[in-house]
Amino acid sequence: MVKLDIITGFLGSGKTTLIKKLLNSLDSDEKIVLIENEFGDVSVDREVLEIEGFEIYELSNGCVCCKLKGDFIATLKQIIAQKVDRIIFEPSGIFIINEISGLFNDWEISENCYINSVTTVVDAQNFTNHISGYAGFFKSQICNAATIVMSKTQFLPAEVVSQIEIELLLLNETAKIISKDWEELTDQEILSFVDKKPTFVAKDFEDSAHSTHSLGHEFESIGLRTSKVLESKQLENILLKCESGNYGNILRGKGFIQSDKGFLEFQYVSGHYTITASKGVSSGIVCFIGRNLQKEPLTAFFQ
Repeated sequence: MVKLDIITGFLGSGKTTLIKKLLNSLDSDEKIVLIENEFGDVSVDREVLEIEGFEIYELSNGCVCCKLKGDFIATLKQIIAQKVDRIIFEPSGIFIINEISGLFNDWEISENCYINSVTTVVDAQNFTNHISGYAGFFKSQICNAATIVMSKTQFLPAEVVSQIEIELLLLNETAKIISKDWEELTDQEILSFVDKKPTFVAKDFEDSAHSTHSLGHEFESIGLRTSKVLESKQLENILLKCESGNYGNILRGKGFIQSDKGFLEFQYVSGHYTITASKGVSSGIVCFIGRNLQKEPLTAFFQ
């Protein structure tokens, strides 16, 4: 039987970073395949993981719980036929995890594959904003997790982290919660996310799947390949304008941009951003997700 490990979490929570840690901790003899589901037109996360040298299947420009459900089923069947040991699935940040059980109504999948683990990454730095503004997605991901891994806790006081842990337990009293700084996680702790082999039973909560899907369809995205050359300060100025709301309500931005000193990687989440040097990248790519996006002026920066 093929193991299916789901690493979920809201936009910008740190799913891809956790997956990289997991891949480096797993048995190298296992045949592992990744499925990346990007809400936008292009997959920046695929670029990140391809640098690590892993085989990736991409499902972009939609979410597998609605628009791309058929594509996801077909992809699962294709991968299962290759006799792999493990599939790691990173859904989009607006994934409705309650609906994953419906995939196993297909006998070709249920006879050959099982949900081995469900891990949800929770962005501690933006927890309050996300739980109040996007409760449907957030609660679905939290309530159905076997393990909840909090990210960015190193930027918060210990008492704030403890309060978030209490709120998470109120939503999911059976989940194992990891709140330590990711730099301190051992291989054994990371492997514990996927070695629990839970029995997955989708849990409901007060927000209906239908209303949450309707909410999800209000999100927009911009995704493009670019050869634009920008200096770090120029890129920072663009992200500051995103923070000010000049280009709509941008929840998530990420990508690689060429500078005269090599490629820069940027990450933007709800007003917080980082810009770092990046190696192994050969082309520019950017993606922004949010609501009421001012697409033309934002796109013009990168063309």
